[in-house]
Amino acid sequence: MWPVSRRWDPALRHTHRLTARATILPPEGAPFEAPLLSWSVTGDRTANVRRTVQAVLAPGVRRGLDGVTVQGGFMQLDVGVDYLDGSRELVPQGLFRLDEEDAALPFGGVSVKGYGREKIVADDRFLTPRTERNSSALDLIEALLLESVPSATVTRRTTRDASVSATTWERERFEAIDGTDSSLARSLGVEVWADGLGQFVISRVPTLSDAPVWTVDTGDGGALITAAASTSTAGLYNLVVATGDASDGSVPIGPITVRDVDPTSPTRITGPMGRRPRHYSSPLLRTAAQADTAARSLLANSLGLAAGLSFTAIPNPALEPGDVVRVEPEDGPAQLHIIDKLTLGSSGAMQCETRSTRADDEGAT
Repeated sequence: MWPVSRRWDPALRHTHRLTARATILPPEGAPFEAPLLSWSVTGDRTANVRRTVQAVLAPGVRRGLDGVTVQGGFMQLDVGVDYLDGSRELVPQGLFRLDEEDAALPFGGVSVKGYGREKIVADDRFLTPRTERNSSALDLIEALLLESVPSATVTRRTTRDASVSATTWERERFEAIDGTDSSLARSLGVEVWADGLGQFVISRVPTLSDAPVWTVDTGDGGALITAAASTSTAGLYNLVVATGDASDGSVPIGPITVRDVDPTSPTRITGPMGRRPRHYSSPLLRTAAQADTAARSLLANSLGLAAGLSFTAIPNPALEPGDVVRVEPEDGPAQLHIIDKLTLGSSGAMQCETRSTRADDEGAT
């Protein structure tokens, strides 16, 4: 959750107005603020590009290389609380590269769609197969990001690291960084994403052992509007077998197996759902400890798919995908949920998709 003042939560629950600011960063000329007619921003930690935005800017907004353009133009969106006393508090929602622009001429607004900075990295594919080795996977992740976005900073919220032996990736730069079994991030049990200011973050995979950052409740001053529970076995596995494929001729690692053995878990391997294994092999796994960490992170990302909660709530622009929230429905017990996806807009409630089955290192052996 983005850091906010003490005024934030009480205002959200009582008297305030949602406010937003769009700042255009053109390829030529100075940044400027563009009036917004409408906007919607989605954060999805299950996607390689975590943040997307769609907005309609007011008629007459400057266009071209010194204004709104898809030729290297960006938009910073900040959303927050108008305290109705002449002050407001804004939280960054993303630095978006503008990839679509559509103007309703002569008097309509300008519709734009943009993507977070991960899209720049994903589009910057390797020209030829890329072979790398490094004493630090985190250093290599940072180097691959900064090759594509030299002006960015990279913040490490994890100390998990390992050496990288000679490994080759064919074409996709971001797949070398995160999102596939051959990625550096997956071998470490971490994830890579761009935050609300467009700066890159390397963080561990969130679990329900993380402290909740917000309470979504009912009643007077409550935040919850509607909630719908769902269960599905799509994508579910409760056992991960990790191996280092030793393609360079070194001693193979593994197999290392982690299982959901929590006696209270509905997806435990001794339960009625039985065993559902997932095999993970990567040349980046160099030690048994590294294979164990990667397998536990994969398991943490899967188990909660069996039980989810979609809810709408009063908009809280400070929330981030991956945050843990405490949901207190009127007719059921309180539960912790990991936010996988959330959508904020200029009209309507905040929409969240979450996972709630316990999925952390405590439930895996």
